[in-house]
Amino acid sequence: MSTCGGMPRSKPHYHHGDLRNALVHQAVKLIEDAGAETFSLREAARLVGVSANAAYRHFADKSALLAAVAQVGFGIQERYIQRAIAAVPVLPTEAERAIERMKAAGRGYMEFAVDHRELHRVMLGSRHPSGEDGLPETPSYALLSKGLDEMVAAGVLPPNRRPGAELKAWTVVHGFATLVVEGVEVLQKRGPRTKAFEAVLDFAMIGLCGKVK
Repeated sequence: MSTCGGMPRSKPHYHHGDLRNALVHQAVKLIEDAGAETFSLREAARLVGVSANAAYRHFADKSALLAAVAQVGFGIQERYIQRAIAAVPVLPTEAERAIERMKAAGRGYMEFAVDHRELHRVMLGSRHPSGEDGLPETPSYALLSKGLDEMVAAGVLPPNRRPGAELKAWTVVHGFATLVVEGVEVLQKRGPRTKAFEAVLDFAMIGLCGKVK
């Protein structure tokens, strides 16, 4: 095709400054819209406006791109948890505040899972980076560790019950969130889900601390 001046119209060129991030964010959108099962790296490349070969220079395959998508998910999840913790009001005692902050972290985790179900599924399938102690090095896990330390400092969580407490707390909240994401019918309506989750949070606090002040 020619322009009105007779010169050939050139093919549009890719103008993004960061193709890798453009591909990741397009992948996030595709996955949140339709799920990871039907997602392809080629489709993400097409929508960004580049060839599949250009995309493969940044990601060896679909799995590599999904791993990057999972990292975006961890960042969004962290913001949900931080927002929930920040909303905890000033309470009469440090013990009450520590307990409520820990519960708020759980609520933020749950809210993220409900709002971003497909992204949560991708994160489930990703390999968590871990430290020398074998524990996950994700932002949400770090917030959990901090909350548990605050509970010890406030006299709520006995120091002898602190070792390994992350895994116990994470298992309870993460397990409940996964049941919701996987479509357990009784947990799909907000009211029953909230009531059940609050009971689970109370159960977790007692399990962690032996008692709740």
